[in-house]
Amino acid sequence: MRGTLLLIVGGIAGLALGVGAQAGATTPYPATRVGVSRASLVDFAQLSRFDAQRHAYGPLHPGLMPEPQERAEPNVHITVASPFAPPLGLPDGRLSAASPAPSQGFLAQRDAARNGTTTSFIPPDTAGAVGPTRLMSTLNSNYVIQDRADGKVLASVSMSTFWASVGAVMPFDPRVLYDPYSGRWLVAAVADPGGPASAVLYGISDSADPTGSWHLYSVGVDPTGATWADFPTLGFNQSTVAIGVNLFTSATGEYAGLSKLFVIDYAALRANTVFAPAAISIPNGFTIQPAVTYSLTESTLYLVEHGASGAGTYYFFSLVGTTLTGGASLTNPLGPWTIPGGGDLLPQRGGYPVASADARIGNAVFRNGHIYYAQTIGLPAGGQAGNPRRTAVQWIELDGTGAFVQGGRIADRSATGSNGGRWYAYPSISVNAVDDVLVGFSAFRSTGFPSAAYAFRYGTDPPNAMRAPATLKAGEGTYVKTFGGSRNRWGDYSAAQVDPLDDRSLWTIQEYAGRPVGAGDGSGRWATWWGRIAPSAPPLAFEPTCHVPCVRGLRLAMARARIRSRHCRLGQITRKRTLKASRGRVLAQSPAPGRHLGSHAKVKLIVGR
Repeated sequence: MRGTLLLIVGGIAGLALGVGAQAGATTPYPATRVGVSRASLVDFAQLSRFDAQRHAYGPLHPGLMPEPQERAEPNVHITVASPFAPPLGLPDGRLSAASPAPSQGFLAQRDAARNGTTTSFIPPDTAGAVGPTRLMSTLNSNYVIQDRADGKVLASVSMSTFWASVGAVMPFDPRVLYDPYSGRWLVAAVADPGGPASAVLYGISDSADPTGSWHLYSVGVDPTGATWADFPTLGFNQSTVAIGVNLFTSATGEYAGLSKLFVIDYAALRANTVFAPAAISIPNGFTIQPAVTYSLTESTLYLVEHGASGAGTYYFFSLVGTTLTGGASLTNPLGPWTIPGGGDLLPQRGGYPVASADARIGNAVFRNGHIYYAQTIGLPAGGQAGNPRRTAVQWIELDGTGAFVQGGRIADRSATGSNGGRWYAYPSISVNAVDDVLVGFSAFRSTGFPSAAYAFRYGTDPPNAMRAPATLKAGEGTYVKTFGGSRNRWGDYSAAQVDPLDDRSLWTIQEYAGRPVGAGDGSGRWATWWGRIAPSAPPLAFEPTCHVPCVRGLRLAMARARIRSRHCRLGQITRKRTLKASRGRVLAQSPAPGRHLGSHAKVKLIVGR
């Protein structure tokens, strides 16, 4: 049995409690009840003024994020090639047409110590969300609120200050979302790894102004202290908020064979009601990603999880109220890929390769009845696990049953670690009201510095196609910052979101290499950048072919209109004497109906007179 532990605040009446019962596509996963450890009310502007009075001087010193002993794809035991049908053979799907240019772009946060300290953190874990008037970026260092019109910083609070009131000593791995329906901001994180104090943190703003008051909560992960939580994920619909975490053993730091998915009763959360959580166990779950649901009426919260790279598989879940079902292995028809992550693989100018992402899903979005997600993959398929020839970004669209609808790979097929070709990693995805898609990510190449980048597809573009990648913010120097550790870490994730004002524009916040300070290990500086893509009517991604229609028997005016509608042109018209009934009608045409010709090819007609 596969599994994750699902934690639910509120609405748990009637749950079957207990761990270890069989669960799957139709049988709900079992649940247990837990309690909120701490709850508090804080004011972001007041915390910002408090932090502004704290000063620290001296060189930066390392603040390494927890790095448990993760195995490649710990939720998978398949090492053979996929036994399923061969891949679709789809192309990369990249159109020669350019992605639209950003309409806004400015600095989010630079590499800096937590307010009032000299501690600098790697990686930053780039998260951000967009409201009607504000932007909020939450990094392992600081939580920063900006004016969305010009990027002016309005308030800054260290991550430790923000979560201190619920007892968190070492919070890390921040997440933030904005709910355009309720006008509220949602945050999540984890804290205090390695022992019984390990906790999942979550909170909600009291209004659309994130500089105002917040209600914050803490939930213990494991009262025995045997396991601790890492890498939270966050999603919601209008009845439920879900937070997923992976569990690692306190004794060895190894994957514990279990995840937990914390799910909060959203009505209770909005009402600032402290309600007892519950937990659903799913053994072998790893980074289960709940979707951000853009719908007022969708009652199901969908979740996706990466499966096996070598088999090209994924898992799909549905959560209705407190009932979680699903988890069957499904096959991606784009075909398998190589495990992308592990060591320092991503090339950059100046040497010092950057740590690669693994294939876990970066985020998920529910839009217009479908679920979208993005992940890093290694190419080509069948390569050495954790050491691919190049990395790429894969984006996928599923229907409400979890079936594949379309998808593609943002890839430079010629790239190697030394030829200047581009490697892509650490993606995030969002979708607007008309199914336009934005995928943001970081880009790497041996002849340049790590950059913030993105790719775009209009909802009217051909299926499986993505427009050419574009640079959002070019890197400014070689990034090397291990603090004596074993990895030159980057990521671990990024963020993208539709604009709540127009439901058309799409924003992303991405990491890039800032200007180094000094030389050698520790000189590298990460930075993060906001970008807004405001698409107008889509330009043609290609010249459509002429699909010759059948116009025999039609009057000339109707035949002309039909020919134009198929991207063809009316060619030579020959008049031929005929019976009265056929006068003015098409007697014959050339080429024959059904042929595919070049754009605006001519169709010759013989018309009765």
